[in-house]
Amino acid sequence: MKTRARLMGTALLICALALTPIAVAAPKSGATKSGATKSIAMKRLDVLTASAGAEGLLISGKTLITYVNSGGANSNILLTGLDVNGIQVWQKTIDSGADEIALAGAVDNAGNIWLAGASAPLTTVDTTTALLPPDNPDGVVAEPFSKIRADMSLLTVWKFSPIGELLSTYSLAQPTPALVNAISVSTSGISLVGQIADKPFAISLTSVGIFGKLIFIGTAKTELNAVVRNSDGTISVFGASSETLGGKKNVGIRDGILVKISKAGTVTSVIRSSAAKAERSWNFSDASLALTGYVKTGKKIESAFTKFTAAFAPTWTLRIPSSGASIITTGGALTYGALGSNSAIPGVSGWKPTSLQLAILILDSKGVITGAYGASELANPTALVYSKEIGLYGLAQGSDGSPSIFHLAAK
Repeated sequence: MKTRARLMGTALLICALALTPIAVAAPKSGATKSGATKSIAMKRLDVLTASAGAEGLLISGKTLITYVNSGGANSNILLTGLDVNGIQVWQKTIDSGADEIALAGAVDNAGNIWLAGASAPLTTVDTTTALLPPDNPDGVVAEPFSKIRADMSLLTVWKFSPIGELLSTYSLAQPTPALVNAISVSTSGISLVGQIADKPFAISLTSVGIFGKLIFIGTAKTELNAVVRNSDGTISVFGASSETLGGKKNVGIRDGILVKISKAGTVTSVIRSSAAKAERSWNFSDASLALTGYVKTGKKIESAFTKFTAAFAPTWTLRIPSSGASIITTGGALTYGALGSNSAIPGVSGWKPTSLQLAILILDSKGVITGAYGASELANPTALVYSKEIGLYGLAQGSDGSPSIFHLAAK
């Protein structure tokens, strides 16, 4: 199986950012209410089942979907549907005959499953027998060389039905393999972010697979980690940067960035989330613009959970000591934040981990903690999903690094 390190390539290519017009500012810290107003008791989180090798978790109606990149003669994608108890109900293998790898996933309003990643073009093996030259008495035959495995140079999006049937495959050739960090789907189309040869990119395509132009933002000193595709065709992109963007220098060692891109593919706004002498990054977002990422100041690491308006103004923010790993999603009027917790959480009682443990926080519309759940046998979260039919589920690493599915028990 190919690794993400191979997909990122070895070339360091520089692409300057030209943005007109552009506005850059940093959200004010401490401007809104955050934290709990009373002590919340930590409760036990339900851990359902180990999920061997699962690299991602999605939810479609009442079905949980995991995806795994498996090896063999060529790299394939294994898609598995699970019921609410984590029991397998269907399984599909995506094998085109060439290498393919899924790196990000999303589900649309119809319950269709979308995966994005990279794949290799099919190669034809030359089976022609070399002719024996008349002046070759020893009968030495030089067979023509055929490249058996091609590089995964196709940026690829797969669409599946809610039961895992492959409906469509859309690909766009690239000079080097692409690393896809996130995908977002809306009624207006699909958008991806990631890196190609260390150049951070965003790209959109229509629901029938027509790709738009690649939009490069910054250089290898910038990374794009999350994307939200809006219904009007504009996209919001989130990540981190330690370089000048739009003529403005970063304030900290590394700043979190929030970027708006128009329907025509033009960057129209960049907002920096900065802290002096700190490293910041926005790593995950949901469609409601609830974001999470890390803030590292010296040896101190926190997970930041912030809700933004459409204008990228923070309405509330909350910072919790952590390993730096965190994920966020919204369900109804509540926001759910998952983090790798390594110390007590302010406002939460009965939680003093001596090792890295998984914690789930329930936040209300003002960012106040209204519920807390933990699992001592799990550590860093890797996925968090919600549906109104079955509630909140997630995927997290166990203490041995193996993934398990967890569920937030209904009240």
